[in-house]
Amino acid sequence: MMKQLTFILAVCILQHIAKAQQVTGLWYNTDSSRIYEIKQSCNEQYEAVIKNSSRKTDSAGFCVIKYLHYNNRKKRFEGIMYAAADKQPCFVKITAANNRLILKLSRMYVFDAVLTWSRAGGHNLPAEM
Repeated sequence: MMKQLTFILAVCILQHIAKAQQVTGLWYNTDSSRIYEIKQSCNEQYEAVIKNSSRKTDSAGFCVIKYLHYNNRKKRFEGIMYAAADKQPCFVKITAANNRLILKLSRMYVFDAVLTWSRAGGHNLPAEM
């Protein structure tokens, strides 16, 4: 009985780590003008900050996603995303597949905005943007 309980606990922990690895790391936005870093903030929550940007109005370190967590029932990450320009919040749903994140932003009641971020490999990160 104890071995089975330990095994189940280990599987649960490994699933959590695997889910976290799907979103943590460095990500390019669609036009590669920004690099975001998603990291664990506390407990089972994550945040995304602008790591680097070629846009003059952006500031490195600005937190664009807060309270990001995995929703087991809906099989996706969910949180609050803030626009870098005007800091307006919106609900974001994130799914991960093939080194890409699909972000669906609930900005209006009828239509969702969809963004795609691509994983940034360490070897092709620009030194300065």
